[in-house]
Amino acid sequence: MNTLPSVVWQRLLTATQSHPHWHSRLLDWESRQSGVTLHLVILREPYLSRILSSRKRIESRFGRDRRLPFGRVHAGDILLLKRSGGPLAGLALVERAISRAITPTDVAEIQSVYGADLAIDDPGFWQNCFQSRYVTLAWMSEVFPLPAIPLPQQNRFGWLVVDSR
Repeated sequence: MNTLPSVVWQRLLTATQSHPHWHSRLLDWESRQSGVTLHLVILREPYLSRILSSRKRIESRFGRDRRLPFGRVHAGDILLLKRSGGPLAGLALVERAISRAITPTDVAEIQSVYGADLAIDDPGFWQNCFQSRYVTLAWMSEVFPLPAIPLPQQNRFGWLVVDSR
C-alpha cells in the first residue's frame, strides 16, 4: 500500500471544493466511510488526454501475471490519474470492472468489441497483448480534470493502491 503526501491530499481537496460530489467522495474515502479503494493510475500520452476528454472510456491493463490492478479494482472505486513523469491530472469513477484470464482469441474479441472505448490506435500495442494471459478492464465515468498537482513517482509501477492516512 502507498500513501499520498499530506500536501498532495490537501491540494486534491482544494481542487475539488468547487465540485461537492467529488469533494465528498474524497472525504468519505479518507474517513474510510465509503468502502471504496483509491487507485493511482500512471498514464502516458495520448491516453491520459483521451480519458480527460472522455474519448477513452475504458482503461485496460494486460499482463502475463496477476499484478495490480488485477482483481483489486471494483465499481465505485476512485482513480487518481497521473501523467507518466508528471503531475496528477484528473479523477475518474470506476463504473464497472472485470479481471480475468485471457487467450489470444479473447484479446482479438476485446479489441473488436471495446476498441472504440479503449481508444488505442497503436497496432503494436495489440500485438503485445497477444502475449498476455490476464486483463483488467475498468469502465470510467464522471471524469474530473484537476489542475496540475505535483506528485513525484517513487517506483516504476503503473498502478498502485493508495492507503488512507
